[in-house]
Amino acid sequence: MISFFKYFYNLSLGLIVLLYFSCAQFRGPKYPEIIYNNKQPLISVKYEYGEIQIILPIQYEGDIPENILFKVFAKADTMNPIISFLQEAPSEFRTTLPQGSLDITEKTNLIKIIPQDENFDPVSVRFKGIGFGRIVLPPKVIRSGQLIISGKTSLKNDTSILPKVKVAIKDSKEIIFTTFSNDSGFYQIAIPGESRFSENLRIVVGENLIFKPFSQKLIFENSRKLKINAFLGPSRAMRGPLYITEKDNVHFKKGPDIGAEILFLLNQGEVISVDRITPGSYHGFVEVEINGGKNVMMEGWVNRSDLRELNLNSIRKVIK
Repeated sequence: MISFFKYFYNLSLGLIVLLYFSCAQFRGPKYPEIIYNNKQPLISVKYEYGEIQIILPIQYEGDIPENILFKVFAKADTMNPIISFLQEAPSEFRTTLPQGSLDITEKTNLIKIIPQDENFDPVSVRFKGIGFGRIVLPPKVIRSGQLIISGKTSLKNDTSILPKVKVAIKDSKEIIFTTFSNDSGFYQIAIPGESRFSENLRIVVGENLIFKPFSQKLIFENSRKLKINAFLGPSRAMRGPLYITEKDNVHFKKGPDIGAEILFLLNQGEVISVDRITPGSYHGFVEVEINGGKNVMMEGWVNRSDLRELNLNSIRKVIK
């Protein structure tokens, strides 16, 4: 009887070894349940074999990066990737992992999508794994990274801080985003990356003040970040009694007489430094910005009815 058991035991072990090598080579069937021989000595076998295939569809909005680095991490280990791929931007990411390599209870597995282009930010996809088989993840959209505009709002004459100034990003006349500078005069705005291709993108600062708003075209060349400090109101060069226009299209004339040549039109909020007065007109100077952002002083005449005296202690518009 003892010899019989030894024979059965050796035969069973031989079957286990044969089964192991056969499955490893030929990827044989899966046995998810424990197999018992139901005889003495009791021998059991539990064997599973398989792979995990991951499919992640990729979609693009706007520009497409040339190459993308994919890294797959498992079980909350974000330092050591299981596998990495650098490839041309695909329509879907596919990879195969060994069985049992993923966390199958929690979403601690991670795919990092790292475009090899500074105009794009890395994107992460967390997912719950399986023991073996195929995982098809929801599509992931790759967009250009956000554009960041930041700076401070100050008075032009003494660079003192101007808090709570309205800051808007506009594309033609359409407002894309609006915010206000904080108590320290600081503001920051993030807008979608595809806006960099707009030819009419500009920043407008100070629409809640009585001064002419600060306006500048936004041009993103080699960077996604712009620092723009907005200086509002008259500069130190504007001396003497100061007046401000109360409407748009105010005539700035060569002389005080009716029919005098109109040099140009002034917008609402333009400041004039007045040095002479006639019964119907003011003579003074305005600041005009020329190419390169430099200001020059221009002199001329404005009808008195189009101006009011500037009070620098009350520069915020009254909401009616």
